[in-house]
Amino acid sequence: MKKNVSGWWVLLVLGAFVLSSSAVWAASPKIGYFELPTIMQQSRWGKQANEDFKREGDKIKADVDSKVQAFKSAKEEFDKKKDVMDEKTRAKKLKDLQTLQQEGERLLMESNAKMSKLSNEMTGPLVDKVLEIVKRIGREDKYDYIFEREKAGIVFADEKENLTRRVIDELDKSPRK
Repeated sequence: MKKNVSGWWVLLVLGAFVLSSSAVWAASPKIGYFELPTIMQQSRWGKQANEDFKREGDKIKADVDSKVQAFKSAKEEFDKKKDVMDEKTRAKKLKDLQTLQQEGERLLMESNAKMSKLSNEMTGPLVDKVLEIVKRIGREDKYDYIFEREKAGIVFADEKENLTRRVIDELDKSPRK
């Protein structure tokens, strides 16, 4: 009798395991992904932000290029005349060149900081809007997870789970702030 009861327990445990594992597999999560760089390049908002950034970046680059050219000209002038200069004049010109170089380096650092700030200002609202759209898609279509492909390190995913085009279409329909 004891053998018969323990056999039932084994069958009962195995049956519970089979039923629970099939329930887990039947309820697999709904997963999607999107590609932020593609959205930034192909959406109307992204194209406009890229154009604005390039226009402002070109202005900043022109300032830096002007300073670089002034330094190069002064350096070439110094190199041509340094051998005929007296020691006092040569030392003053060399100090002037060092000052120009320091100003150029400072301008370059400031320009890089401006470009970084400008990039954040121009892309920040766009990224916020993209995330808002992705969250809405997730809620409406009952996704369990939606990943940004690059950040998540996704190496392979089925194209049917790619929400990028849908996000672009919805982003392009929305008014830009």
